[in-house]
Amino acid sequence: MDERIDILKNAGLFAKLKESELAVISRNSELMRVPSGYVIFRESETADALYIVRSGEISINRKANGETTTIATFIEGETFGEFDLFENSPRTATAVAEMDSEVIRFPAEGSSFRDLLERHGGLAARILHRFLATVAARIRYTNSLISEKTQWVEELRRQIHYDKLTGLYNRSYLDEEALPALKRGEGEFALVVIKPDNFKDINDNYGHEAGDKMLRILARVFGAAIGPKNTGIRFRGDEFLAILPGAGEEDALVIARKLMAEFRAADAAGVTGNADFRLTASAGIAMCPRHCSCADAVGVAFEKMLEARNSGGDRLVATLDTNGSGG
Repeated sequence: MDERIDILKNAGLFAKLKESELAVISRNSELMRVPSGYVIFRESETADALYIVRSGEISINRKANGETTTIATFIEGETFGEFDLFENSPRTATAVAEMDSEVIRFPAEGSSFRDLLERHGGLAARILHRFLATVAARIRYTNSLISEKTQWVEELRRQIHYDKLTGLYNRSYLDEEALPALKRGEGEFALVVIKPDNFKDINDNYGHEAGDKMLRILARVFGAAIGPKNTGIRFRGDEFLAILPGAGEEDALVIARKLMAEFRAADAAGVTGNADFRLTASAGIAMCPRHCSCADAVGVAFEKMLEARNSGGDRLVATLDTNGSGG
């Protein structure tokens, strides 16, 4: 009994209870010796007890899409299972002994946690207070951990949302971040899609290494041309997309024409070694929501770019046009 009380004293949930209160908990608890692989409780079972690890290691596992993932591990002196118990909810995961272990179960098998606490109201209040303090401490720790890992999170975000070759945002960013944000807003914006007309000639005649070098050059001039207030995306292959929040028709036309001029002036001759080689580009503009819905804006801008290419290239077509306009 005394050993069990000593274990309770070192468990955060019970650490500040009176000796007499610890004695009540000890009398109504039981020591379980469980072999490696033993399931202490299963997901969806009714929560009827919490556990303290006396020795060994307990893993908390959750199954999803046919795969089991360990979401937490508890060792000597740590408490588990209390969240489901206090919330009076079914278990949200499965607890398994990773090695031969000993755990204290409170209350013991056959006892009712609710009845026990009703008989000891003051004890129940203090345990609940400790539980809330434990939750708050875990939240503070999580927030601290996130703060400490901000640089790591940003690096992960870069890997997910940035194109490795050009350094521009990628299609994933467009779909998951940019467009949902634009759809939530109420202001107008313009989309510009631009594509070199003869980029394929670089890959075919001078190799993909030259093509990659040219893409990096185009990405730099693209980013400089649209400016820091707008968002540049490598849309697909050699296609680039600019999001221009708050841009009116004239603003969009100015930037699209500037992009076409910059693409023409890009050092394609230096990349190919052919002094006569020059790039031209076709561009399309979609004005949202003035001429198309936000959901359709990317498709509309892309179609306008294709219309410009199919008209001979080196052209600009926009939703504000009826006949298309040359660059």
